[in-house]
Amino acid sequence: MDSFTQIVLGVAVAHLGLGNRVSIKKTVVLGAVMGTLPDLDVFAAKLFSDPLTEVEFHRGFSHSLLFSALVTLLSVLLLKKKFIPINISQLSVTVFAILVTHSLLDIFTTWGTQILWPYPQKFALKSVFVVDVAYTLPLLAGVMLGLKKQKRIFTWAAVVISTVYLGWGLLAQHIIKERVLKEFCAFKPDVQLFNITVKPTFSNSILWNVILQTSDGFYLSDRSLWDKGAMEFQYFPQNAHLIENIKDRNINRLKKICEGQFVITRNSNGLVFNDLRFGLLRKNADDVQFAFSYQLKQEKEGIVVEVLPKERRDGLKLLQYVASRIMDYRTP
Repeated sequence: MDSFTQIVLGVAVAHLGLGNRVSIKKTVVLGAVMGTLPDLDVFAAKLFSDPLTEVEFHRGFSHSLLFSALVTLLSVLLLKKKFIPINISQLSVTVFAILVTHSLLDIFTTWGTQILWPYPQKFALKSVFVVDVAYTLPLLAGVMLGLKKQKRIFTWAAVVISTVYLGWGLLAQHIIKERVLKEFCAFKPDVQLFNITVKPTFSNSILWNVILQTSDGFYLSDRSLWDKGAMEFQYFPQNAHLIENIKDRNINRLKKICEGQFVITRNSNGLVFNDLRFGLLRKNADDVQFAFSYQLKQEKEGIVVEVLPKERRDGLKLLQYVASRIMDYRTP
């Protein structure tokens, strides 16, 4: 999730763990710092000056249970004199819980989280957008009230409500997936599906992006919980043959990063590797741009990967589209 939400969650867990035995300032500082700490890996990743390493490094070791345990041990040794009313075991549990809940919340988003590092698998439920005010605002309100009134019942209520919202996201995702499968079977009854991915659009759990993988390409669409009419699918051939003879480590890294959900296109500079996981910025028939695309350049040392820039106006248009789709649902 976004850094602000992680700070709010960290403060909430700190309040639940420490109660009112320390000052509000200490509770807020501890929760905010520990709630932010795992995401500082984005700054460490920039030291590599390699876009692929940055992607691979983010939500890796710093989001693992091992990292949480090590940071907890070190933090308690450094902070125990600052939290004298709190015994070491209570402080340890609180710090560990702040760090672990950060990683657990990230698992609900699209970007994978390597919580079991060094095990390489990154887990992603893809049931909540990385920024979702429906999750954050109730949590923020409850935490502020709990701290102001010095009563953990308000903070507990906020945590329960926000957790229920995460559960709702999983339910809504399942509902959309079942509807999409039914729609696609009616649309292309003879096409075999290999995989289906359903993930929310910006800051809501009403409109969902859909990726359907076939043997030679992908069908992309979106579906709202309000929609009653037939879905519209846009097909993109994967064109994997364009890179199948390229034996290069960076190509394999890209395939792994995008979980096999990619299409290859061409531009004036050569081949472009498009990551489908985060959808389209522009979807006109003659002007398509994916949210994450990489220019593949053949150099002496091998394939060099460069991130293709995105235009701010495309992001704004996409937000407008999401808002209009939620408000103006499709009917038969």
